[in-house]
Amino acid sequence: MKGSLELLGSPRRRRRLARIAVALVVAGAAAFGVTLLTLNESPQTKEVFEPGKPVVTDNQKPVPLGKADRRAISRTLVAFVRNGVAQQDLTAAYDLVTPAFRGGTTRAQWRKGASPVYVYPAVTRRISGNWRVDYSYRGQVGVAMMLSSTRPRKVGQIIFHGELRKRRGSWLVDSFAPVATFSPIGVGRQHETGPADYTGGSRAEVYSQEAALSTLWIIVPVGVLALVLLVPLGFVLFSRLSDRRVARAHEATVPKTLPPLPTRRR
Repeated sequence: MKGSLELLGSPRRRRRLARIAVALVVAGAAAFGVTLLTLNESPQTKEVFEPGKPVVTDNQKPVPLGKADRRAISRTLVAFVRNGVAQQDLTAAYDLVTPAFRGGTTRAQWRKGASPVYVYPAVTRRISGNWRVDYSYRGQVGVAMMLSSTRPRKVGQIIFHGELRKRRGSWLVDSFAPVATFSPIGVGRQHETGPADYTGGSRAEVYSQEAALSTLWIIVPVGVLALVLLVPLGFVLFSRLSDRRVARAHEATVPKTLPPLPTRRR
């Protein structure tokens, strides 16, 4: 403590400490600003637009799905599950999806296994009746489809939500993502996880790029800000304590009583 007081007792050292405090303030403010800019940044994703006029979906009215469209959708779903989800022929699955689903990937990339299709060991036999219609608009249909696993004791059933769009007379998959999964057979009680525990497909990749914010992004700027505030405050407090101690030490050396007056000579 005595060494600290001696350090602060020198005017030159006080000036140096003041400069250090100012530098810490500037560094802390810069770090805090960089953190804010980083938090406000959004990941850059490649947007894929389809040719033609834009379609406004908010004001669309539901329309009944005809038998011919239902059969065509069933064929597309069965082929997509076999070739894409079950990974039997990704090249064939490439022709069953929209450009938005592909997300800029090429046929060559799909041929090598690099595709946005959610991989699942699905049972591909007799799955044409495993789906139902969620909504139906003109040229756009949403479906829910349950798939079973070829390894039921390791991988449980999954419910997928898919969206298909009609392009040039053919129904193509625009998105296909899991929304609920069940526990494998024999692994405790049957438990369903969903619907927001999974993301997949091109739509989720394009529009759901925001990740969970780590607590470090909050702790670091708060810690820097606290350091910026505490260092100058501590410097001021130590300076005042030093001044008071010096004043008290000086008062202790001052005599409590006045010296006797000199005697006059007669």
